[in-house]
Amino acid sequence: MNLTEMRTRVRQDLQDTDEANYRWTDDEVDGAIERAVTELSFHHPLQQQDDIATTEDSNEIDISSLTTLLKVYSVEFPIGQKPPYFQHFSVWQSTIHMQHDGNGEDARVTWGKLHTLTAESSTIPVQFDEIIVLGATGYLATSASAYTVDRATIAGKWATINFLKWGQARLARYEQKLRSIALDSKVISRELYTDE
Repeated sequence: MNLTEMRTRVRQDLQDTDEANYRWTDDEVDGAIERAVTELSFHHPLQQQDDIATTEDSNEIDISSLTTLLKVYSVEFPIGQKPPYFQHFSVWQSTIHMQHDGNGEDARVTWGKLHTLTAESSTIPVQFDEIIVLGATGYLATSASAYTVDRATIAGKWATINFLKWGQARLARYEQKLRSIALDSKVISRELYTDE
């Protein structure tokens, strides 16, 4: 689902489909979607793999080229060993510090980055689309309750209370699903990227 489709889907759940009289602007909806995408990314980053040159007699690898980096999973060096040889490493800002010095050859860095959701495409797995909808609608509904708390509405105080309860319930389900995703991701990460 791309951003346009996601925006439409979020508006459907919020029953905010009257184009002439939207309750939320596109910018507000897109902001809530972006927040949910970022939070999903922290729990289930987009997995990437890059071969990056090491420097002879240095244990440092420059990873400044890895844009929207969230986490480094593994550093394989040297490449091609059977079984693969994974370095112990630490990350400081845009530098990986390996256990051993490099020799000018590539190290294979497996890492996670932020997902993207644009009008053209998305990196979000299809099974997570509805989780993004759940989070975005929860954030919009709770923000609407804060916005309407001092304003007179046809439904009176119940409009604010209902928005708040509905939004809070959705956010509770959303956070539960994110925790579940994070647990599954940790299991996958251990299986794929460690030599334990």
